[in-house]
Order: sequence, then C-alpha cells, then structure tokens
Amino acid sequence: MYIQLENFGNKSSLKSMYYEGKYECIERIHQFPEIVCVLEGSVEITVDGVKEEAKAGDLAVITPFRIHSFKTPDRCKIWIGVVSNDFASDFLFGEKIYISGKAAVFTPTKSLFAYLSDHLPPKYDSPIVIEGDQQIYKSIKAIVYAVLEEYSRFVPQVRVDLKNTALASVLLYMSEHFASDISLESVAKALGYSPTHISRCISVIPNMNFRKLLNSLRVDQAKIGIIKGEGRMIDIAVECGFSCERSFNRAFLEITGMTPTQYRKGNALDSGAFLPV
Repeated sequence: MYIQLENFGNKSSLKSMYYEGKYECIERIHQFPEIVCVLEGSVEITVDGVKEEAKAGDLAVITPFRIHSFKTPDRCKIWIGVVSNDFASDFLFGEKIYISGKAAVFTPTKSLFAYLSDHLPPKYDSPIVIEGDQQIYKSIKAIVYAVLEEYSRFVPQVRVDLKNTALASVLLYMSEHFASDISLESVAKALGYSPTHISRCISVIPNMNFRKLLNSLRVDQAKIGIIKGEGRMIDIAVECGFSCERSFNRAFLEITGMTPTQYRKGNALDSGAFLPV
C-alpha cells in the first residue's frame, strides 16, 4: 500500500484517468473521494479488504481514507476521477467525520449513466487545480453531486470517525499542518498517541517514515508555487515549512530526483485555467 500524496490538501483539484485493456493498481490511500465509471467489461474493486465487482454500466464511489485497489479480469474500459473535497462538501461532514457507504459499487439510473458518458472530463493523469474557470468547476461539481446523490440513495451510509483510524488521523493532521514547525513528538501529542505508535502507523507504507512523509507533503505543495513562478525559491521553501533553502533543495532532490530549479524549467506554466501538480 502507498499514500497518494498528490491527492492531499489542494482545493479545486481533479485527476481524470481513462484505462482501456487490462488494468491493475496496488493498495492505496488518499484524502479525496474517488469515482469509478465502468464503460465496458468489468473491474474488481477492493475497499478495506472487501472485494466487489463493477460491471459495464456500474459506478463505484470510494470515500476518503479507505484503502483500495483495482484489478480487471479481462479487457475493460473505465474512467477514474479523483476530486478534492470541496467538490463534495455537502456529502462530507466536518473535518474529522466523513460519510461513507457500506459498499462501493452501485448501479445508477440509465439517465445518470448516459449523462456521465456524455460529460466525463478529458484525461488528466496528473492532478490539475482548476483556477478561475467557474464553468469547468461547476461542470465537474455537477457530475460529482449527481453521482454522490444517487450513491447516498442506493447505498446505506454510515458516519466514519477518523479519530478511530490512526493512520487516517495522522495523514489528515499532517496534511493540514505540514507548513508548521511540527515533529514526530508534536504530532503524537496533538493526536494523543505515542511517537512510537505514530511511526508504526506510517511504517505500514513501504519505504516511508515520518521525515519522508513530512517532506513529501511539503514538496508537493512547493511544486505549485514553483510552476506558477511565484516568488523566490527561499520564500516558497519557508511557506511550505522548510527552515532554509538548503534543506528544501536536499528534500526536493531526494523526492523528485531533480532540483527545484530543474523542476521549474521543465514545468513552466502556460497561461490558462489549469495548474499541473
């Protein structure tokens, strides 16, 4: 299992993916809700260890902080959309409590599926942040609300208290406070766990520890300012929680394989509504 760090924290964020043929992804977890639309074939979806089959004409909704994976037995054609929580604010209650269905897969009405087939967004394999284009924002939100409204009617809903899920509470807290001067000890104190327990929670993610998780969250945020070309590198570094430019450069190189300057040169932002993350 791994943490999809790019699916944490940002507002107005959309990741839109199409897959055709055989498809499989390992267990993952992130903060944003995910919608799956099966256009052809079928896909096996596992959420928190429970396997379900979604066939052509079915949808699946995977709510935040649920461990999930996908596998197709044969050829399929599916769309997967990951949207930030502001697209689904009326279906997510508070910072620490989410509404989650007892199942992920459901069969929508034919009218809704037809609407989705005609209005699914184009492919954006990397998350984009929709800035300033209210028409696009409203279009995506209409899709999300239509799906979640039927999902909440067809699938029994339960309240999920993230305080009872240690890893989720750690991820949520760190995604909200990474720009502050936090440490393993301060996070443990804030959440009421021991530092050892926090480390154990994070260690279930392969090749991950507290320092790398914190730096990864900071680097993901820094990428936005770098691509926009807003301010000096040192200012971006400090705003994201790094104490100095040297530590920022070292962490950025470790996580991305390039320096912040190299990243900026390779990802100059053209004028327009979308910001690649």
